[in-house]
Amino acid sequence: MENIEFLHKPTEEEPFAVIIKPRGIASAPLFEGDISAYTHAAKVFPELNSVKGKKECEHGLLHRIDTDTEGLLLIAASQGFYDYMQGVQEEGNFIKSYKAICTHRVYLPEGYPKQPYNIKNMLQNGCTNVKVKSMFRPYGIKNKEVRPVTSASGKAALKKASPAWYTTDITLKQQENNTFSADCILTKGYRHQVRCHLSWLGYPIEGDALYSEKDVTAPQESFKFWATKIQFPIKNGSSVIQKIFEYTPQASA
Repeated sequence: MENIEFLHKPTEEEPFAVIIKPRGIASAPLFEGDISAYTHAAKVFPELNSVKGKKECEHGLLHRIDTDTEGLLLIAASQGFYDYMQGVQEEGNFIKSYKAICTHRVYLPEGYPKQPYNIKNMLQNGCTNVKVKSMFRPYGIKNKEVRPVTSASGKAALKKASPAWYTTDITLKQQENNTFSADCILTKGYRHQVRCHLSWLGYPIEGDALYSEKDVTAPQESFKFWATKIQFPIKNGSSVIQKIFEYTPQASA
């Protein structure tokens, strides 16, 4: 837990914490006091525990990332800020950015609908930005994975699908070593959304033990995925300002 860094500490005017979570630590506790990035933050700033969120033990956690993902978390330190941010998210004004290093895969694994784009051809023609949109359904052993669902999916997939649609804005760039960097932006997130959407396009994240089959035994440190930026508006007197927090890990360069 000593590796957790605070980019923003709660104040009366800005009652929230922004932390950098390292790999291998859960964002949220499974129960009160369980080991997690949130629990560590709450020990440093006990006022975080005063917030009542959707899950009691998670209090004001507003942005979570997977255990093996490194990057930014946002935690409310007051009930007013937590409730305010719920509205910001509903309006699509809480913007999260991610960076990944990907490899190209020529086949589509089981459970995916038809690919929405031929990215390989688009890259050859100089087009690198796409918006990937789908619903999601649980998939695999103990529902550890998810799969995209579209209006063209079968009845069984549609029956299990989330009611909402989720969009990931993806910019792919080919690198010299035959890998690809992916910059991804979303305003509304579903579990494993970015990981699954990249896999669906045929560019799974390098070292992803769930969505890149050749890396099923990959160690955590080889998972090349980072939560790199969050942006949201806050009230400042009679005006509204944009708060932007960024994290640039050396491994993503």
